[in-house]
Amino acid sequence: MFKSVFALAALAVAAPALAQGTPESFNGPFVGVQGGWQQDRQTLDVTNNLGTFNSRQNKDGFAYGGQIGYDFRLSPTTVFGAEVALTGRTGTTPLDGFNNLELKQGRTLSATARLGYLVNPDGLVYVRGGYSNARFTIRNANTDFSEDRDGFQVGVGYEQLVARNVSARIEYAYSRFGTDNLPALAADLGANQAELKYTRNAVTAGLNFRF
Repeated sequence: MFKSVFALAALAVAAPALAQGTPESFNGPFVGVQGGWQQDRQTLDVTNNLGTFNSRQNKDGFAYGGQIGYDFRLSPTTVFGAEVALTGRTGTTPLDGFNNLELKQGRTLSATARLGYLVNPDGLVYVRGGYSNARFTIRNANTDFSEDRDGFQVGVGYEQLVARNVSARIEYAYSRFGTDNLPALAADLGANQAELKYTRNAVTAGLNFRF
């Protein structure tokens, strides 16, 4: 997994010698695929008559998905873009110490904007931010329920044109999906309150096909 991510990153860095620069680089619609490393972090706080107990788990998995968007050349060196992405992640996260609870990360839908600077005619450094919505499922022998969580995503990346209509990118993104109050889970555990906090880190590489 990591070899694939860094291989695409190396391709993006080495690509200026292969790409054919045009004044219209990063200007117009695109569709693409992405994949890489994703770490979801959950903190479950359970409060009962004896106090508050917590379980914190980090779980790595392979992120995969696709994106569609549009780039606008605001100036010879400045690019503004909008993108919608749909991703998933492999694996589940055990929440140790709480009746064999397991948390599964489902699909994530994000709608973000980015602002970039052309460091060369075909190489773009950018920052990204916007809305994200992720689905999580919590289950054990007695509990099985899913919910969609709203949050935000921010990130930084580099994208390089590797052919006239193809670009490769490497990106880091951080997402936060707030704190969820789970009364049904608290009742199942015989507790007064249960809260689950969600955050995410991801490093992905991708290819965009431009029109």
